[in-house]
Amino acid sequence: MGELPPADFLVNTPIKDFVFDLHDATRRSHLVEDIKRLYENEFKELSEKYCDKQAWPGAEMIASQCMGPDGPDTYFLSFYTEMAYRHLFARLKPSLEDRLLAWRNYCELFDGVLRLTDTETTLTPQWIFDVLHEFVYQFQSFCQYRTTPRSFEERDVLSSHRDAWSTSAVASYLHRLIDVAKLGEGPDAAPSRLHYQAGYFAVAAASRLECLLCDYSGAVDVLRRVPSLDNDLFAEVFSCRLNVFYHLGFALLMLRRYVESARALDTVVSQLARVHKSAGGNFARGGLPANAPPAEQVQKTFDRMLALLTVTLALAPAAGYRVDDISAYYMKEKHGDKLAQMERGDAAVFEALLTAAAPKLVVPAVPDYANLDPALTAEGLQQAPAATAKTASKGASLDAYNQQVRLFNHEVQHQCKLAKIGSYLKLYTSIGVDKLARFNDVDDALTFRALLAGLKHRIPPDSSLRFYVDNDMIYVDEADLSSDKSSEDFFIDQIAKYDRNTHALLAHHWEPAKLAPSSSNRLLD
Repeated sequence: MGELPPADFLVNTPIKDFVFDLHDATRRSHLVEDIKRLYENEFKELSEKYCDKQAWPGAEMIASQCMGPDGPDTYFLSFYTEMAYRHLFARLKPSLEDRLLAWRNYCELFDGVLRLTDTETTLTPQWIFDVLHEFVYQFQSFCQYRTTPRSFEERDVLSSHRDAWSTSAVASYLHRLIDVAKLGEGPDAAPSRLHYQAGYFAVAAASRLECLLCDYSGAVDVLRRVPSLDNDLFAEVFSCRLNVFYHLGFALLMLRRYVESARALDTVVSQLARVHKSAGGNFARGGLPANAPPAEQVQKTFDRMLALLTVTLALAPAAGYRVDDISAYYMKEKHGDKLAQMERGDAAVFEALLTAAAPKLVVPAVPDYANLDPALTAEGLQQAPAATAKTASKGASLDAYNQQVRLFNHEVQHQCKLAKIGSYLKLYTSIGVDKLARFNDVDDALTFRALLAGLKHRIPPDSSLRFYVDNDMIYVDEADLSSDKSSEDFFIDQIAKYDRNTHALLAHHWEPAKLAPSSSNRLLD
């Protein structure tokens, strides 16, 4: 009986050549331009041509194309398998087995990186970001998958793999990558360039993870692990920049840090708006970086960030932050009517924009599969009323989102009350507490004083509204109300300029001048 053909016998030659070249470039020649061409161009072209409706070959089928000293290069194969699963999740419908195998491969990949035994492998920054970005995406997808009604067979499988895609394990991998990179000590302190870049992009992935878990303070805090959000790595990978500022802006909005949220969102919105305008209103016509995501994905992110920016400014119109002119133009064009409605306190418009712009939040808890209601299974929903089935099929992730919407609506209602009080105060130089309370339909004096304290606390330092309460009277500072902001800025700039000139003159060593005798001195002679 003859020998069986090798596993790669069924793989076409272009794909085998691609895998061989990619392995050689990443593990032997380390030519960045070759890696970039293979990963960013050829992989997409081969996917379109040979794998548009099917998965890429498994690792065992192309292992002969990436041999190491002791057989197949398992470290490289874990990166190849990650690419193959990423393609499967993007183009096809992954099964439960695919999701569990993808998790196992991520564990092998990150364990290999964290062992620090290999410091020679070369990957491009875009590739490294894509790995970590997809890692969080598949975690998000699995959380939604396991909290939606599943068949009895799937529930048994999920119950026996409770540790797969656990929140603690996902977060642990990201933070261990950050720690290994030693970001605060510079690139030379990391074991390799790959480890340093992986740590940088793990910060972006960890921030996104915390945002999806509704830990908004954690999403903001983890970004402090990088020296600056305007560094070369974040700027080089455009998709990373989009994701960081989108999730940062949303997290700051939910933390009620409206000025910071507007600043973060406007940073990217203004940039994209200029590209959008120069391209005639269509990102597909050009203007985006070569490594940018597809035009439709950029358009979707742009629309979401523009909606969040509109909500932010509606909640804090007097916050003192002035958005870029082109951002203001696009806001007026797309959400002008909605902005006016939100300024009047229309909570439904706030909720509609937030629904369209918010990321898909997840529930990190693993369901108790043994005690689930049998009616909430795939079989049970087939017999349930249509409305019940539609609601239940969205799973617990919808509950997480609804909880955030309830909190947000409460904040909107409170903010609208404060905005109404502020609008009345701008009409007076002094007014009685009881009278202003009646204007705002508040009967309890203590409740209204609490609202005044809340308004006082939220007024930014550079706001034109200043007031204080003395016994039963509210006094508004007329000087601030009538001040000209442009004149104020001019005088502040002139004072600063005067101080700089004074310090420069004092630092200079001057020789005293010899003066001629004056006529007054001669009269004394």
